[in-house]
Amino acid sequence: MARITKRKKMNGWSYLATVRIKGYPSVCRTFDTKGEASAWAAKTEESIKAKKYNDPRLAMNVNFGQAIEKYLDTISCNKAVTTHMREKASAARLVEQIGAETPFGSISTSIVAQYRDSRLKEVSAYSVRQELALLSHLFTKAKKEWGIPVDNPVSGIERPAPPRGRTRFLTEEEASKLLDACRKARNKSLFYFILTLLHTGMRASEAAGLYWRQINFEKRVIYLPDTKNKDSRWVPLTKELVAELSKLKELAGGQDGKLVFLDEGQLQTDRVKARPGIKFREAFDAAKKRAGLPDIHMHDLRHTAASHLIMAGVDIRTLADILGHRTLQMVQRYTHLLHDHKLEAIDKIGNLGRNAAKK
Repeated sequence: MARITKRKKMNGWSYLATVRIKGYPSVCRTFDTKGEASAWAAKTEESIKAKKYNDPRLAMNVNFGQAIEKYLDTISCNKAVTTHMREKASAARLVEQIGAETPFGSISTSIVAQYRDSRLKEVSAYSVRQELALLSHLFTKAKKEWGIPVDNPVSGIERPAPPRGRTRFLTEEEASKLLDACRKARNKSLFYFILTLLHTGMRASEAAGLYWRQINFEKRVIYLPDTKNKDSRWVPLTKELVAELSKLKELAGGQDGKLVFLDEGQLQTDRVKARPGIKFREAFDAAKKRAGLPDIHMHDLRHTAASHLIMAGVDIRTLADILGHRTLQMVQRYTHLLHDHKLEAIDKIGNLGRNAAKK
């Protein structure tokens, strides 16, 4: 039932509305007029009886550290290993600046905006966007699935603009120089690993974690059972790559249960298991310097494969399938390369009709 109590103030009267229903904690609120108090009490009583009332005190009884920990333990842990590790790092930054003991319900848009501005002075816009995405997802899950009555403060701020995607790719001459440098590396697997990246467009960690059993030499495909998108994927192989990998398998005595480019002993930590490509970082950095290509990144080899495929006339739907993108948005960045190709093609009919006109 609801009760309205009139109270004396310094400059007049106030009205305390109290709603008590058996089996539920009592709630109360103060108003300037009796009409406002009565209206709120009636609406609140109806919501409680219909089990639709969200007591804001519930959000204040949970601190930010507890909410983050629950998110990591119940939601983030079910994502790809690399994503989970990245979110753990993002969560640590959020807790560090917002505070583990901060009441969850007190995190406002102004607090999130201050966090954004502070982080932008330290890291890239891309990193800040990832951290804000985690925070936004946390509030969404808390409200929809955990029954915590909170609004999403991230939805009320402007997120930093995403940086332009890097699309550096190697020319044929640069790719040749890089592969020559890799052949001379002390790490004898480096050449085969880099060639695989160039000829498939695979992510570095997808290739570095390959087992021989995943390669079908007859059908010229690699099977990836679990990718970044959590989808399986078949990756086609060039004839040249099949020939080189066949040599490597013969030299290394490759068996189905063994890794192609690494040894099991190199996958000891969670960090390396999640991103085995980092085991080639040092050798790759040395090779690219020998090749006179200090500005390239390992991920640029994926861009290189994609760029040369599209310049060879491969349609973007097929390109997306080869690279493992669910949508065409990620491959749209390469379509600008078609412009020069179209100009070269159209120039082939540049004399159409002109010879007749000269007669």
